[in-house]
Parts: sequence; C-alpha cells; structure tokens
Amino acid sequence: MEEAVDFIKNINEKTMIIFDNDGDGIGSAAIFAKTFKTIFGKYPEFALKTDDYSFISEKIFRKRKKLDFIVTMDIPFDEKPEYILKFAKKSKVLIIDHHQVHENMNRYTNIVHINPEFFKTEIPSYKYCVSKLVYDIISKICNIESLDWLAGIGILNDKCEDVWKEFMENIYKKYNITQAELKIVNDIITSGYHYSGLKGASKGYEACLEAKSPRDILESKTINSKRLKKFYDAIEKEINNILLSWRKKAEIFNDKKLIILKINSKFLLNSPISTSISMEKPDYTVVVAGKRGNAMHISLRRQDKKINCGKLAADATNNLKNAKGGGHVPAAGASIMSKDWEIFRKRVLEML
Repeated sequence: MEEAVDFIKNINEKTMIIFDNDGDGIGSAAIFAKTFKTIFGKYPEFALKTDDYSFISEKIFRKRKKLDFIVTMDIPFDEKPEYILKFAKKSKVLIIDHHQVHENMNRYTNIVHINPEFFKTEIPSYKYCVSKLVYDIISKICNIESLDWLAGIGILNDKCEDVWKEFMENIYKKYNITQAELKIVNDIITSGYHYSGLKGASKGYEACLEAKSPRDILESKTINSKRLKKFYDAIEKEINNILLSWRKKAEIFNDKKLIILKINSKFLLNSPISTSISMEKPDYTVVVAGKRGNAMHISLRRQDKKINCGKLAADATNNLKNAKGGGHVPAAGASIMSKDWEIFRKRVLEML
C-alpha cells in the first residue's frame, strides 16, 4: 500500500484515471478525482473501462497530449497485460485492483500494482473493494473523511459490508441515511451504465463529483442525479419484469446446481439479474447473458462460494477470440463474441 501512497504523492496535472463502470469503480474514481481537484484545482482526465476484451480504448490517448501518470481502479489489467503495457512505455501506471491476481504487474517498468493479495490482511481480496482501498491509501496522505460515503457505495455495490460494519455504521449515522437508502444511491449511480453503456456510466461518475453527500443523489438535488433517477426508474421496472418470469426462460440443471439464463433487453442487466437470482438460489451457479452489438456480456454468481466464478469465467473464455473472463470467487464476468455463446455454454456445463 505504501507504494501507492508514494506514487500518488508524486503525480502531476498530466494524470488520467481509468475505472470500472460499477459502484465500486465509480466510487473509487470520485474519491481520487475530488482529492485531485483539491490539490490541482481541476479534475483529472478520465476514461471508463471498455466493454471489449482489451479493457481500454487506444482512441482515448490519441486525442490527448502526453500523460505522465495513469491510475486505474477496479480493472484487472493483469488478465490482459499487453494492453496496459503499451501505455506504460510512455506513462507511469498505478493499478489499484482487488480481483483474483493472474500476474503480479510490479515486475514491469513504470507499473505499481496494488492488490490486497499482496499485503497482509485478514480480509479476503474480494471483500476489500477498491473504493475502500483507495480511501485508505489517500487517507494516509490527507484527510478525506468527507468522502467516506463514496467508499460506502463501493462496499455495498460489492457486498462487502459484513467486514466493514463499523465504517458503514458511521456513514449511516453521519449522513442520516439507512443501508437501504445508500443501496438505492448505488443503484441510481450504476443505472446510467445499465441504461446506455459507457455514456450513461459517465453520468454516474459526474453525479458523484457534483454531490457533497449521498442524500444529494438520493433526493435528486444535482443535475446528473435528476437524469439518473429517470434511468433508475426505467431499469427497476425492467428488472422486476425479468425477475417475474426468469424460471420460465432459464435452463435449470439441478444435478449441476446450475442456472443459465439469456435475457433479451435493450438495457445491460446481466449483472443485477444474476445477483438477484443468486441471492434467491445461493447454492446454485448462476450464469446470465445479455447481448449488445456483436458481443455477449455474461455475469456469473455463486453466493455459497463452492464454485470459483472467477476461475470458471476465465477457463470458459480461454482461447476464444476477443474474449475475456475473470473476477472474484462469488462473482465474476465475461465478454465473448455472440457467435461463441454455445461454446461458452458447453464449457460451463462440462466444468461443473
């Protein structure tokens, strides 16, 4: 963790942040960006993790002048290191992540790789979400207690609250907000991505930058939170409709404790749908897939942790063109070309 502290102490204005599009990634980025603005008087350049196999688009760098520093949050670049290594040739890179480690990137020049698996902690890496990790790192540099709620959003998003009880209780008391209400704040923030992909996700990030407290978002007090509330209402309606009929449309393999569901929606809902079903069926491996363009986005869940979803996602996508897969033990994701869905499905069946 000290390596990250030293890295951040030495950054300058020519810095870009790249982050995941969920509550943990957005919360992490907002903590970093708000701190950055306090120091430099402006927010850093930013980009969201892309939905394709590379995690990152080279186009974002063609439009910008040389970057001295790149900070990535909640993105497992060690799964596909060749892409971030291109940028490490010109910029110093800090990777802050908590996914299962595929490769220790610290062996490369210009890269500092931070993951809870690398330091002594009794907390499993998937429970030490990146928003809390970023909060803890920056707290060693300056006082950011006013940003604790952003870490709280990430904690709820990644379902880590059981190991951060005292931290979360302080947030609820401080902002006069319940756990259920803070979960809604997270859902409002992430509804942008589910509604319109990366463009919508940027609205979630901007809403966090505008807000001084979680209640600003909950009560739609800012420009972007008002827009997101409309997205949230539409998303919640669609999710409820899908959950009412998922049993009729899913493939259920009781002998393998496996549920496979392909959803047809104009929204990206594989993640929240898989989470909801897995909470109802904690002893089943839940695989939910949704198509967007030529890609199939897949979420895997297993709440009792008897199956390693991260490994399953990685193995099922192995050697598939333009594919990636990985994550945590109870929750993981994969992206494949739509034409390879049956190959992926068959592999999952064979592996369980």
